[in-house]
Amino acid sequence: MEIPAWGQADKPVKSLANHFLIAMPGLDDENFGHSVTLICHHDEEGAMGIVINQALDLTVAELFSNAGLATDKLLHPSHSVWHGGPVRQEHLFVLHDSLQWNNTIQINNNLYLTTSADFLDALEEGQEPGHYLLALGCAGWGPSQLENEMSENAWVYAAADNEVIFNTSEDRRWNAAASLAGIDLSKMSYYSGKA
Repeated sequence: MEIPAWGQADKPVKSLANHFLIAMPGLDDENFGHSVTLICHHDEEGAMGIVINQALDLTVAELFSNAGLATDKLLHPSHSVWHGGPVRQEHLFVLHDSLQWNNTIQINNNLYLTTSADFLDALEEGQEPGHYLLALGCAGWGPSQLENEMSENAWVYAAADNEVIFNTSEDRRWNAAASLAGIDLSKMSYYSGKA
């Protein structure tokens, strides 16, 4: 099944992997309202992604301390940890732009997802492994679930962009991702549905 190209300049796609899933203004959901989710994997069995614009009230230093890891060499102890989604919230996922880690999947040429402890070991030792985002939990959809939600105009999508993930402030990511799809969210109705 193809995903419709509404709000997207490109042709319809068969997989939303390596795309931002952008919540429409009318999506009233405690986990996904005004969210931007990087889709990391999508096939006929479902989809998995990481929400990139919902910071937790938790710093990297606090996360490390809670896990019994040393914090004295952290280069960015005050950086936020993110709410990656409502699934597997006890698991830490790392979006990053460096390749050398175990348990890593490639999302695009310079974007990866890992659950590897060696990434945390590097942070603990004061290494700077490029750009990264630490997220607790992920988002998940079962077979055809995401396609059905797309057909109900709950979401639009755009090709993923590392600039939005790593260099755009949290409060601007929703609008920045939507602009990649050619959409100005300030001009859209907060009601959604099928015409």
